[in-house]
Amino acid sequence: MLIMKKLVNIFTLACAYFTSIHAIAGTPYQKKVSITFDDVPIHGEFTLSENSLRKINKQLLDTLEKHNIKVTGFVNEGHLKNNPKLLRTLLSDWKMRGHQLGNHTFSHISYHQSELKLYLEDIKKGAVITQQVLGQQKQRYFRPPYLHAGETNESQHLLHNGLKKLNLELVPVTMENADYIYDAPYTKKLTSNKLKAAKSYKEQYLAFTEQRLDFYERASLNMFETSIPHILMLHVNQLNADSLDDILTSLKSRGYQFQTIDKTLQHPIYTQPTQAFKFGIHWLYRWDKSRANKVSWATEPEPSSDAFSAHNRAITTLKKETSHVSVD
Repeated sequence: MLIMKKLVNIFTLACAYFTSIHAIAGTPYQKKVSITFDDVPIHGEFTLSENSLRKINKQLLDTLEKHNIKVTGFVNEGHLKNNPKLLRTLLSDWKMRGHQLGNHTFSHISYHQSELKLYLEDIKKGAVITQQVLGQQKQRYFRPPYLHAGETNESQHLLHNGLKKLNLELVPVTMENADYIYDAPYTKKLTSNKLKAAKSYKEQYLAFTEQRLDFYERASLNMFETSIPHILMLHVNQLNADSLDDILTSLKSRGYQFQTIDKTLQHPIYTQPTQAFKFGIHWLYRWDKSRANKVSWATEPEPSSDAFSAHNRAITTLKKETSHVSVD
């Protein structure tokens, strides 16, 4: 009976996949991308001053306005739980610039390490101030921290149903550049006034971003034989505040047009289910591993061991150096 159930599930996934491929192949070849930011108003691995938070958010918003791009930002209210006034101000800035505010839980907790009930409560807790800022506009989108969307098919299904009851839709990721690995060493170089070293490190980050974009473009074309609208995940941090103009310019030079998440999620591929994964991973991998397995994922560019080591050292140092900093 169990074997038969698994075979039915596999057959259902396969049918859905080939139906979606047929629909995708029939669409015109256009390069579209939606930009999303996790950890609005700040990625919280170490503490930054209120002035720094204001500058980072303003710089990101100014760059988006320069390029006339509207994005979706996924909010962690817990990162500024001791300063709700500042949180409200920063979120209001995003809303006034025309961007959508989604949910990223209150505590940035992993679904894979939480009971569903507690996880959904943390999601609701993480919407309180955001919803006050949104007013009549309702929060519509959710992204799970660490891209943990369910370790089993059952837990994945339960999360989907739980989000549906909260009137939230999970937003996948098809492109990401491991910016969180590069941000801390970059920030440390800036705080140490090593500006040439910081510039060089930013150039390394941008070069890695280009490698990742190349790979994801080839992978999606291999999988679907046409372009799909991508969803790029970035984080709110100093590195991206200083690099976003370069990233957006690169995407434009590649022929991408920018569109809101609403339009991207209308594409048929985003209705397709995937099998569950115990680790957090983007949806290109999920789709491919759940169906045709066309891509050699071992060739996906990864940050070097030196980059990971630099990240760990910088986090340790910055936590010590900023332990006295308060945004209360």
